[in-house]
Amino acid sequence: MRGTIIQAMLAYARGEFGPTRVPLENAGRIIAIGSDRMMSAVAKARYDVLQPYLSKTHIGIASINSPMQCMMKAVCAQCLQRHTDPRTGKEEFVFTCVNQDQLMDEVDFGNLSSRLKSNSVMEKISSRWLDFILETHSLPRV
Repeated sequence: MRGTIIQAMLAYARGEFGPTRVPLENAGRIIAIGSDRMMSAVAKARYDVLQPYLSKTHIGIASINSPMQCMMKAVCAQCLQRHTDPRTGKEEFVFTCVNQDQLMDEVDFGNLSSRLKSNSVMEKISSRWLDFILETHSLPRV
């Protein structure tokens, strides 16, 4: 199929791929692993177009790919992610390097997108610096 993950989930739920072995409404968890935009779309679709096909008690989990500069977990704060409790509105910040699998309903995907964009500048600079070093010393990049 060609389309978005949401379109694929809808097609699966409707039986467009043939008989389903596990109906979508029997799924207790939806785990989204991908770009921040894709995970955000899945989080929203759970309460919109996918809602008729999902169990009312399912849990949505987003696997947040966080940059971790310190490699020591919960030290450098490069991976801080804003969470908001959907029931109380209480805001907190968590180290995503400690636990990348987070409840979709708590993740602030706008904050995640902004954080990832700010990290992309450093990633590009680091890549250019590595290219320079490898070229200077005639080393292949693998």
